[in-house]
Amino acid sequence: MCLTAHWIDNDWNLHKRILNFCIVPNHKGVTIGKHIEKCLQEWGIDRIFTITLDNASSNDIAIQYLKRKTKDWKTTILDNEFLHMRCCAHIVNLIVCEGLKDQNKSVVKIRNAVRYVRSSPSRLQTFKNCVEREKIPSKSLVCLDLPTRWNSTYMMLEAAVKFQNAFERLQEEDSQFDSYFNDDDNDENEVGVEDDNGRGKGRGRKNIGPPNVLDWGKARIFVQFLKLFYKVTLRFSGSLYVTSNAFFHELVLVQSKLLTLSRSEDNMLKNMATSMRKKYDKYWKNIKNINFLLYVAVVLDPRYKLRYIMFSFKQVYEKSKAEELTAMVEAKLKKLYEHYLQKDTSANIAKPSVSQSFEEMDVDDEEEDDSKSFAFQYKKHLEEAESLENKSEVDRFLTENCEGLGNAEFDILAWWKLNSYKSWLFQSP
Repeated sequence: MCLTAHWIDNDWNLHKRILNFCIVPNHKGVTIGKHIEKCLQEWGIDRIFTITLDNASSNDIAIQYLKRKTKDWKTTILDNEFLHMRCCAHIVNLIVCEGLKDQNKSVVKIRNAVRYVRSSPSRLQTFKNCVEREKIPSKSLVCLDLPTRWNSTYMMLEAAVKFQNAFERLQEEDSQFDSYFNDDDNDENEVGVEDDNGRGKGRGRKNIGPPNVLDWGKARIFVQFLKLFYKVTLRFSGSLYVTSNAFFHELVLVQSKLLTLSRSEDNMLKNMATSMRKKYDKYWKNIKNINFLLYVAVVLDPRYKLRYIMFSFKQVYEKSKAEELTAMVEAKLKKLYEHYLQKDTSANIAKPSVSQSFEEMDVDDEEEDDSKSFAFQYKKHLEEAESLENKSEVDRFLTENCEGLGNAEFDILAWWKLNSYKSWLFQSP
C-alpha cells in the first residue's frame, strides 16, 4: 500500500509527499484502515480532510474504520462527512473498460501486428524501411500496450493508425508477416478464436489477424472516442496542480459526450456509449455517491462559482432537480464555512483590535492618536454591521463577478493567496 499526502502550505503552495510504501498482509478493509492509521500516527498527522481510494468494498470498510477512530479528534471536519473520496480516475477507467470489452477484436488484430514488428530487431528494421518508403513523417514508432490498461491501448492505437500504409506494405513485402497469423495446421473454423491476449486457440495457436481496412477504420474511431477519456484521466491524475476543481467540468463533459454518442447512427459507437453510460450511472447518477467537496471546489474557483454549477446541472437534469442540487451544494459550502468560523480562533483576531492598531500607529501627538483611534473604531463598526446585517463572507464571494473565465493558465492557489485577506475560509483550525 502506498500512502501519499497532498496539502497546501501557509504560502498557498501545493505539496505532494509519499508517506509510506508498505506490505499489507491481506485485502481486508480493517487491515487497510489500521495500516493507514498507524502511518498517520507515526508521522504525527492529526488533520485529515479526505482520503482517496479506488472503488472496492474493502476500501469502503477501511473508511468506516477510520471514521470511527478519528471522529473524536479535535481537528475532525464535520464528523468526517467528507472523508471518503472515490478515485475519479479509477471510475473513468472502469467506465471505458466496460465500453471496450465487447469491441476489442479489431484492437487485438492491430496489437498482434504491432507485436510482430516489435518481436525482433530485424522485423523492426524491415518495418522502418516500409515507413521510409511510404514517406510517413513521424519520429516515433509503434509501441506495445498492456491489454488490461485501456490508456496504454489508446496510445498503442494512436501510434499504430499513423502507420497503416507501412503495415500494408509490410504485409506485401514480408513473407513472414502473413505466416505469423496463418497456420496450415489450424482448422478454418478455429481461426479467430482467441484467448484474452488475442492468441488463437486452434491447434497451431496462432495470433488472429492481420488487420484489414475495416479494422483500421474501427481503430481510428476508437482513437477519437478514447481521446476524450485519456485527457480526462490525465487531468484527474495531475500532481503539480490542484485537480479537485476540475472534476465537475470533466464529469459534465463525459456525460454529455456519452449521451450524444448513445444516439449515434454508428452501431459500434452507439453500443459502446450505451454500455459506458450504464457504468457511469452506477457510480455517478446518484449524487449521494459523490463527495460534495468536488462541487464545493468548483464554487470556490473564482472563475465559476455557484452560477456555473447551476448552469451545468441544467444541462443534464430538469430545472427543478438542478435547482435542488445547486441548493444542496450551497448548503454544504455554508456548513463548512460555519464550521471553520466556529473552530478557528484566528477568525476573531484576524482583524486588528483597537490596542493593536494603537501600537502600530506612528504618531507624535496624543490628539492625533485619539482621532485615529476613534476613526478606526467607527470603521470596524461599519465592517461588523455589514457582515451581520447584509451578507456573510460566503454570500459576498458568491455575488462578486467571476474572474479569469476562459483563462487556461489561471492559478487558483495564486488567486486565493492574493485574495485571502477577504476571507478566513481556509485558516487552520
